[in-house]
Amino acid sequence: MNIYKVPFDFTHEEKVFGGYLSFRQMLYLIVSVISVGILFISVPIVLKTIIFLSVVAMFITFAFLKVGNIYADKYFFDILKFIFRKKIFIFER
Repeated sequence: MNIYKVPFDFTHEEKVFGGYLSFRQMLYLIVSVISVGILFISVPIVLKTIIFLSVVAMFITFAFLKVGNIYADKYFFDILKFIFRKKIFIFER
């Protein structure tokens, strides 16, 4: 029996919400809206605003920005995995 390798490409996402947003993008948008809860912590209003805007900007970037063919969230998590992976150091003279 012959076995053939079938090429497949999963670089695209199915747009589930209104034909415009994928599930991953919608999840990031929901989390960025929920981050309004940061405004209810007891710190100065300037600090609240800075934290809120940075969190929303990060999640919006993760949802929509592509670096090459990879979305920014996957790129960010790949960088984190690279930084925190177990490294092998070889010391030679």
